[in-house]
Amino acid sequence: ELGPNTAIDRSVLMQGGELILGPNCRIGTGVTIRVKRRLQLGPRCQIGSDSVVEGHHIRIGRELWTGPHVRIGGGSCFEVQSELVMGYWCHLGMGTFINTARRVTIGNEVGIGTGSAIYTHGAYQSVLNGYPAAFAPVEIEDNCWIPGAVVNPGVKIGRGAVIGVGSVVTKDVPVGALAAGIPCRVIKDNAFPRVLSAEDRQGFFRNFMRTAADVLADFTGSPAKYKENERSTTIEQTDRTVFFLEEFSGPVDENRHLIVIAQRGNPGLDLEHAKCANLTIFSLGARRILGRADPVTEKVRDLLRRYGIRFMSESVDGRYEKWNQK
Repeated sequence: ELGPNTAIDRSVLMQGGELILGPNCRIGTGVTIRVKRRLQLGPRCQIGSDSVVEGHHIRIGRELWTGPHVRIGGGSCFEVQSELVMGYWCHLGMGTFINTARRVTIGNEVGIGTGSAIYTHGAYQSVLNGYPAAFAPVEIEDNCWIPGAVVNPGVKIGRGAVIGVGSVVTKDVPVGALAAGIPCRVIKDNAFPRVLSAEDRQGFFRNFMRTAADVLADFTGSPAKYKENERSTTIEQTDRTVFFLEEFSGPVDENRHLIVIAQRGNPGLDLEHAKCANLTIFSLGARRILGRADPVTEKVRDLLRRYGIRFMSESVDGRYEKWNQK
């Protein structure tokens, strides 16, 4: 079952089982998909070129992105114990391997970086000669970041944890911890999430807007001038203005395309303003985008995403709408 606007590139092999691809998915060149029972991909999932997705039962939420040469499956992946359940906004970097001999559960907004490996089994020599063998599920909770690490069978990584590059995780990692090493050890408990001061947030967005000015000038071919004062930072172009504000409350200039990145705002006022044809509001607090959608607003959205700032909105017929959860 293929959703609307789903694209399958050249030299793709798909075998099942039930195969259900949501709307706006993209399957890259040379991908192999073999699922014994069921594969379900949510909307806007992208499988990178030359990747392999195999298993018994796989369910992945919306907006998965994988690099090339990712592999899901491995030994025992077609047996009845094999299952992968993954939430929304997950990222699998180039060359990532997820073994699903046993259940792997991955939460929402989990980043697994280039060259990482997750194992649910390990065995080679005979257990009757005293050699080790392990078969156990792995669980990674929401908002974790695992760049270039190895996760062994039976491990649970708590919500919001960060694992150092090159680590080998052999034991559970608590919620919010920073952990690293071989074997992986907790370096700091309750390291994340960390509440930024107003000055730190303002400093980040000033740097972000300087970068965005250069990117938007190159993207649109229109010069961009960066300005800042105590209350806001601004990017001025010929036919649009991009603002970063602590709080958005209007007024609105109907003659220019205004893109407002607001820390907070009045939801009712935001919704009313968002009806204006030339206004787009990125509401950081609500994690929503309201109003006009076009290639420039999508570029701003992508620039924010690169810093882990994501929005539960999608472009539909030139306007932003809240995610359809069906």
